[in-house]
Amino acid sequence: MWLHSAPIQLVSSVCRTGWRRVAQLLLLVMVVAIAAPSSAAQDVVTLRKDLATATDFRVRVAAALALGKKKDTGSIDVISKALTDESAAVRSAAATALGAIGDSRALAALERAKGAEKDDGVKKSIDRAIGALRGKAKVIVALGKLENKTGNAKVSSHFQAAAKAELAKIPGVQVATSDNDAVEKAKAMKLPTIALDGRLVQLQKEKAGSDVGFQARVEFVIRKIPEQSLKASVKGNAKALLDARAVKGDKELSQLQADAVTAAVQSALSGSSKAMEEAAK
Repeated sequence: MWLHSAPIQLVSSVCRTGWRRVAQLLLLVMVVAIAAPSSAAQDVVTLRKDLATATDFRVRVAAALALGKKKDTGSIDVISKALTDESAAVRSAAATALGAIGDSRALAALERAKGAEKDDGVKKSIDRAIGALRGKAKVIVALGKLENKTGNAKVSSHFQAAAKAELAKIPGVQVATSDNDAVEKAKAMKLPTIALDGRLVQLQKEKAGSDVGFQARVEFVIRKIPEQSLKASVKGNAKALLDARAVKGDKELSQLQADAVTAAVQSALSGSSKAMEEAAK
């Protein structure tokens, strides 16, 4: 009994003497946790606005470099527009920022800017950014035809969104919206290109013990562009289950369907970068 009671008495003593201090610390942590994300988000919004509208070029330079340091991928578009800024210093800072962010989606904008740029210093900044990003992008992948064969039309848009989102996460992949877009990007970025067509083959109800949910199965075919030859295929399947007592209606069922489809797409595309690189050769 003593071994159990001593620690309890100690904790009780700490609670009696230090609860006010503990409460103050907890309140401070809560305030910081709530305020920090809002402050950071506001900071990014302000920097984007400064880059796009500030009349002083020095403010625009500072904003571009700050966004690059933050590696804010959501700012790629506004930074890319700054590649055409009237100030060479701002254009150079924008190129540097895009290189620092490290997202290969900026390559097309950098290539266009390089072709139009007259200032040698800015060209060097663009070349450095392109070099940094090109080392990451290895293949252009066009998201081709995506079919829903399940008869459940409600999941079609989610299947398309999940395929696009998961494809963009694959290391070394630069996503294109169509075969033609892929060919244009491939020329600009000097990279090989392939296309990915997919089918949502199955989405059926599942029951496991007290859990209910759905099982999804997807298939993707990789073809070489422009010759359209089939190179490989990848498949994935997954289940999304939830305690039946938590399923109240259509909202929960729809979410389970979406979760199953997303997980199946992830299952198919995870680890597929090697297959895509081989198909592009």
